[in-house]
Amino acid sequence: MIAKLSVKQRIQVGLILSVAFGLVLGSNLMDRRHFSTIEQSVKSIYVDRIVVQDYIYQLQNHVHKMALDLIGEQQQFDTYHPQGRIDGLLGDFAQTQLTREEARLLGELRQQFSALDLKDREPALAQLQRIGQTLDGLEQIQLDQGNRLTELSEKTLGVNRMLSNLEVVFLVIIAICIMLLIFYPVKIFQPIHWN
Repeated sequence: MIAKLSVKQRIQVGLILSVAFGLVLGSNLMDRRHFSTIEQSVKSIYVDRIVVQDYIYQLQNHVHKMALDLIGEQQQFDTYHPQGRIDGLLGDFAQTQLTREEARLLGELRQQFSALDLKDREPALAQLQRIGQTLDGLEQIQLDQGNRLTELSEKTLGVNRMLSNLEVVFLVIIAICIMLLIFYPVKIFQPIHWN
């Protein structure tokens, strides 16, 4: 079949095949970038949002236990002093990727825990309530950021689907052009002479 094609037709077929190869290669590189974005979003949702949500939950449990001890007027602070665990959780939290607001609230939370004095009941309960509000703010950030990352992943997947559909359309058009070149080489690609 190639032997029947003229040099000009062979060049045209080569160009069309080169364009097809370039489109497939370009699409593949774009797909790779989009999948990398999705992979990063999924990792970030787990490491920076779900794990952090667990840290917040554990911190809230410690605050809740301290408040219960104060309300019950039990003097068990000598036996239950979670400052080491709290510092560890705050340190782990700080190692994640933080938004500006998250970093601000985490700094505020560290200050609140370091200023916490459990000797006087009423001021300590007020301090624990403020700590609880800060933890609630951090929890809301986790929900918002998790939602944002999910939307980013969905958007990237949508772009990938669209590019895949365009790729199929381009490949069909190129296949039609190649078939026209092979089966109707003289009629289509002859120079047009104007009388």
